[in-house]
Amino acid sequence: MVSKIKNQFQKRLVQREYKKYEERIAAQTLSYDEWIREKERRERECLSLKGRQLRLEVVSFEECRAGFSFADHKSADVLVFHAQDGTPDTRELALVADYFARHPETVILYADEDEIGPDGKRQNPWLKPDWSPDTLISYFYFGGFFAVRREEGSHVQWLKEKDYRRNLYDFVLKAVEITGSADHIDSVLFHRRSIEPWGQEECFEDLKRAAYERRGWPLMPQGKVSVVIPSKDNPRVLSNCIHSVMEASTWRDFEIIVVDNGSSAKNRKRIERMRDMMQPQFRFLYHYEPMEFNFSRMCNIGVSMATGDYILLLNDDIEIPQEDWLEKMMEKAVLPHVGAVGAKLIYPGTEIIQHAGITNIHLGPAHKLQFRSDANEYYFLKNRLAFDVLGVTGACLLVKKSIYEEAGGFNEKLRVAFNDVEFCYHLHDLGYVNVVRNDVSLIHHESLSRGADDSTEKLRRLHCELNMLYELHPSLYNRDPYYHRYLVRDVLDAEYYTGNHYDFERRVEKATPEKIEGGLQPQWHNEVLRMGIEFAGDMEKWQTGKGGRGDWLIQGWAWALMVDNCRYRFSLLLKPVGKGYLAKGSSEAADPADQKDVWKIPCTRQYRPDIDANLNGIIHTKLPGVCVTFERGSVPAGEYLIGFLWEDNCSRQKLYRFCAETITITL
Repeated sequence: MVSKIKNQFQKRLVQREYKKYEERIAAQTLSYDEWIREKERRERECLSLKGRQLRLEVVSFEECRAGFSFADHKSADVLVFHAQDGTPDTRELALVADYFARHPETVILYADEDEIGPDGKRQNPWLKPDWSPDTLISYFYFGGFFAVRREEGSHVQWLKEKDYRRNLYDFVLKAVEITGSADHIDSVLFHRRSIEPWGQEECFEDLKRAAYERRGWPLMPQGKVSVVIPSKDNPRVLSNCIHSVMEASTWRDFEIIVVDNGSSAKNRKRIERMRDMMQPQFRFLYHYEPMEFNFSRMCNIGVSMATGDYILLLNDDIEIPQEDWLEKMMEKAVLPHVGAVGAKLIYPGTEIIQHAGITNIHLGPAHKLQFRSDANEYYFLKNRLAFDVLGVTGACLLVKKSIYEEAGGFNEKLRVAFNDVEFCYHLHDLGYVNVVRNDVSLIHHESLSRGADDSTEKLRRLHCELNMLYELHPSLYNRDPYYHRYLVRDVLDAEYYTGNHYDFERRVEKATPEKIEGGLQPQWHNEVLRMGIEFAGDMEKWQTGKGGRGDWLIQGWAWALMVDNCRYRFSLLLKPVGKGYLAKGSSEAADPADQKDVWKIPCTRQYRPDIDANLNGIIHTKLPGVCVTFERGSVPAGEYLIGFLWEDNCSRQKLYRFCAETITITL
């Protein structure tokens, strides 16, 4: 009888926790419709409408068939073109007029858009990049809403075809040539029934070729490519890479240079034997120079030996399945405005994306769409076409040799991480545009299950190199012209979700650290806990990229295997480095004396759909997040390991574990 009562009581406790769990999720869930309307209300309050003297006329796309003429709109200063399944309202037109009034040099302007659902709520926004010349060649990314200054637009020769889409696309390709760019209002100014991107179809290829010819861009790229492959102690993988380049590529004007920083004698002989067995005209150059690993230096050595007009940096674990891969990459690399060109990389034996371009978010460089299936299409064809991006991975990076030299090559102070990103950011600062060809798919034999750096020493090096990246490029901290400010940027979200999925200002909470009396008990330590720390440092550094005197901020997540995650409340833990921690692993010492001096920071569990989406089979993982600040001086100065303490609300069970991430507290 007693046992039955206990079971019933336990069941009621669990049901109570389930209810609280759902209530927390509901409280933190904000719809796009609510979020975007609040954003726009705040921003429009700050605008001074200077364009009231400008006369605007509205033109539906349907009107842009044969017979349309700018001469029929002589009374207008600006023509606003829009898709026929929506109508701009007075407020949106006022913002357009205001922009043209404040930017007299602007000829053509586009804005963002979203859909109106059957319930009248807004959904499915198309948040566009700033001016992206190669994206416009891929498809008509201006979408359903753009505006043109009438005087300049009237000088553009208009196609007079029945298909209004061809007329519009051709007009826009010509209009951007007037000033060499277009402007972007990074706000949602158009609402329609359905968004369907177009312009990528074969029927528009002649318009794109005509644009190339007008601009003097080569239709048939030419030039010798020097393929530089850094490699060490990997002869089998290297052989697969070299032979796939030689055998699969229809582009034949290339040389291959292998830079080896110290393979074993046995592996060196294997590589030399592989080279010598090739016919003389196909042999690769092999540079052997034992040295400490420095990816940047290895690339620079290879480029110094190159005789080609173009440099292709290639990891030794890349395999080529697509014959025209180099032609497509060269189509972009030859253009005068283009810097680095990358390709889409896929994990071996899968359809899972490893790389589809590098995006710069608040936390640093991020691989959007990583671990997503390439069988699906994402965010208006992001994984299908060529797009302008801020960076591409050095695992496959093509660039003119002259541009590589202009940039000074790879920065050798960045030995391991972010050297490819820094190179791309440098090209951006020099005025070049980087492009990822997501219509080219290569296989990257990097393990799909490869873990992150798991030692404090490696993480310190990683953070040091990340800090150096933004010291070299401070203007790019938390900024990416090809990634909209309304998209999630405060967490490492793989997809293109709007900021209502994680609104930092709503999530961050202030907490008061407290010392755990008696310390942690060894029996509480449990390897079922999994965790990640996305940021740990000065709040002012989070906001500006530079350290200051702000409160301390820790943002991250934690979840657990083999338990019902929703039953637990959790707190952050801080423990002085060196107490009960093995530097190269995550195991805890059993000595209770080593678990003293631990600080606990209570926190509210945060809704993180991005983490939950990757945890299929784990129970109740929608609230794994933490985002807390605590005052400077509330914890003694020193370097602390970061961990989590989980406490079961339905029993006395406690779990804790520390990760390799640290935070250095100063006064």
